[in-house]
Amino acid sequence: MANIIGIDGGGTKTSFCLLNTAENRKHYLKTGETNFKNIGIKKTKENMEAGLQEILKQEKLEIKDIDCFVLGAAGCDTEKDYEIFKEILKDIGIKDRVFIYNDAKIAFKACSAKDGIIIISGTGSISFSYNQNRENRLGGWGAEISDIGSGYWIGRKFLKDLLLYLENLYPKDVIFQEFIEKYIKDSDPFEYIQENFTDVKSIASVTKFVLTAESEYADKLALRISDFFYTVTEKLYADFNSEKADLVLSGSVIKNKKIYGLLEKKIQHTDKMKNINIILNDKEAVEGCLNLALEILDSKGENYENLSAGF
Repeated sequence: MANIIGIDGGGTKTSFCLLNTAENRKHYLKTGETNFKNIGIKKTKENMEAGLQEILKQEKLEIKDIDCFVLGAAGCDTEKDYEIFKEILKDIGIKDRVFIYNDAKIAFKACSAKDGIIIISGTGSISFSYNQNRENRLGGWGAEISDIGSGYWIGRKFLKDLLLYLENLYPKDVIFQEFIEKYIKDSDPFEYIQENFTDVKSIASVTKFVLTAESEYADKLALRISDFFYTVTEKLYADFNSEKADLVLSGSVIKNKKIYGLLEKKIQHTDKMKNINIILNDKEAVEGCLNLALEILDSKGENYENLSAGF
């Protein structure tokens, strides 16, 4: 019997799940975001503590009753980031029995118990491969300088091209006029763009329109993105020597019908990639926290250093 708490610390919300293994019962709870890079350490700590105390209260448990905590943290990219999350958790009472991972790891573990690759492309983008105890990473170094093929990258490119189109410096395409008619209407287009697309979230919001448009521009962009993620897959899969591996695709952009269809077709027609099993992620990332916790408990501490990316 064990009590496990998984925490998926996202950039918009944080999901908690307490698993009672004796009863095979799960208790879910959500609170505000816990990416300290977006909201600061103080607010991150407040949201983390609020969720933790509420789920413990509802289950009539205390921190000492929990056998394992696993946190998957958005924005946890460097050793310094892990140290910050360690201090946050210590400050709210979690001083041991805790493992911290990047959110990509828990998203992968929510879908696969094997070795493999995950490509995440939603608002941002990042890719990892996990092969035995080796991890390889591509991308995810920040919206302004990286995150190719992400929602923000697509939105930013489209808005730049739209401005050029308005200045007669970009080839005509039906997509630009459709965007003007649907959103800008009778407003001054330059003022509208400057006033309404000011941060990562608002710029990324354009992506759904772009990827669902029936236009040459959208088709070329989808092909460019699928080609990029094929190259990412090829690079990361090289570590597997053509052995079997799961490829988990997570996020609204990579799961877009056009992009996914093009990527899947190219992988399936590449002989050296015939052992790749593609999985579209439809799981809650917090489930990956629970799966990791069960692995840790099953190992009885033997693989503590290998399994823990934190402390």
